[in-house]
Amino acid sequence: MVGMTPLVPARLSAPVLKVLKRPANAVRHDDALKVLDLPVTYGDFTPITGTHVLLVTYKRDGTAIPAPVWFARDGDELYVWTEVNAFKAKRLRNDGRALIAPCSARGVPRGEPIAAVGRVLVDDSERRHAAQVIRRSWGPGRRLFEALSRPLTDVHYLAFRPAVRPLA
Repeated sequence: MVGMTPLVPARLSAPVLKVLKRPANAVRHDDALKVLDLPVTYGDFTPITGTHVLLVTYKRDGTAIPAPVWFARDGDELYVWTEVNAFKAKRLRNDGRALIAPCSARGVPRGEPIAAVGRVLVDDSERRHAAQVIRRSWGPGRRLFEALSRPLTDVHYLAFRPAVRPLA
């Protein structure tokens, strides 16, 4: 499915995707922002378990934007995919800093955030690898969501590694 061309033109799929995302945005818990009040840790992603992480990316003005996302992990790398029209990839291209915290499906933090560095994957072999890791990790519900949404939009694959603690 990597590089799959959406079956529906963007001018038609964008409004449909917006409507499909409304329920997810409506159930996002207000506590998602509380992740910014927790102490940031440095290290590996071992504490990250479950099906969702709270991914915090930064706008150009430095505003932190938390979003609960499904994820998959392979060794020291954590992978996420997002629709091409979502702003996560745009923010990540402008500022590679990220925070990743375990959370509920609604974005309630379940642990301290881990500092990370992220990037949008552009190399086809890296995108294929991320797609394989994600597909192996996700259950039938997530695969169904992927099958329903992919004809509407293509995706960006995002990769994250733990950040190195800055020198004091």
